[in-house]
Amino acid sequence: MDDYADLSRRIESLIRLGTIAQVDHDAERVRVQSGDLTSHWLPWLAPRAGQTRDWNPPTEGEQVILLCPSGDPATAIVLLGLYSDQRPAPSHSPDEHLRVYPDGARILYNHAAGALSVSGIQTATVQAAVLVTVSCPETVITGNVTILGRLTVLGDVIARAKATVSGLFSYLAGMAGSGGAGGAATTISGNITHQGGALSSNGVTLHSHTHPDPHGGNTEPPR
Repeated sequence: MDDYADLSRRIESLIRLGTIAQVDHDAERVRVQSGDLTSHWLPWLAPRAGQTRDWNPPTEGEQVILLCPSGDPATAIVLLGLYSDQRPAPSHSPDEHLRVYPDGARILYNHAAGALSVSGIQTATVQAAVLVTVSCPETVITGNVTILGRLTVLGDVIARAKATVSGLFSYLAGMAGSGGAGGAATTISGNITHQGGALSSNGVTLHSHTHPDPHGGNTEPPR
């Protein structure tokens, strides 16, 4: 009779529902409240724990399953991931893969729309030892951009706003421009040094231009 009672108790305890009561992050262990039972410190089941490893620890109040070998809760493994009334599913769409975080951050991929969305974060860092490639037809940046290294542009640059260059401005293949709307002119303040080639304005070349001399003939070109 005692053997039957012990066997019945073990069978009943093979699988138990409970909630996380305490979490020890350093020891990677939790205590689980299941009915009147508060378990010893138990390991929880992570998605991967080999050469590829995940870290997403459980939180207090999270609903879990106790898997108890031989029906002994002292040797149980904690299986995470049961929704509850206190912590319901963050979405009910069959097209979404969504993860939400306590600070309001969300990582959402909608595979029906092919749309990835990351929102609610404060900062983001991508570190690569060799190269980062962004390959897409269009990229939109709505805020300021600071580049600490050299910027190399292999295609055309179209700027529809003012541009300010604080350092030396150099060009290698000529420069062309025109006044903007309303007859805007080009104004340069400071000295201009020109070397080599010809400086021309409205068909008049500055260094070879002469004009009639009131004493007769033409003046000499500028030196």
